[in-house]
Amino acid sequence: MLLQAQELTYIYEIGTIIGIALFIICFILIEKIIKLFPGGKIVKKWRIMQLLLILFSVIYIVDWIFWIYDFHNALFVVGGIIRISTGILIALIIRLFYKTYKLILHDTT
Repeated sequence: MLLQAQELTYIYEIGTIIGIALFIICFILIEKIIKLFPGGKIVKKWRIMQLLLILFSVIYIVDWIFWIYDFHNALFVVGGIIRISTGILIALIIRLFYKTYKLILHDTT
């Protein structure tokens, strides 16, 4: 069974809203992590992650606007940017989690 255009639009919009909501939740969680390391060197790196989350939110909103106004060619470009950026963001976050965890272990020994 194929989905109708209106159903696809709802799925797309719900996915975009959920994605932005998750970015906001991550932003808040990063704030909590930053409070655990006041003045630490690692704080700057977590701030960069917050900036990247803001950038992602903006890209999601731009993508949504392109979807609403039927700019299909632009959607392909933005979709590609989102996919590449997501991979980079995940790699950076995992690396930063590792460094943060090492810092915690180092401070407890």
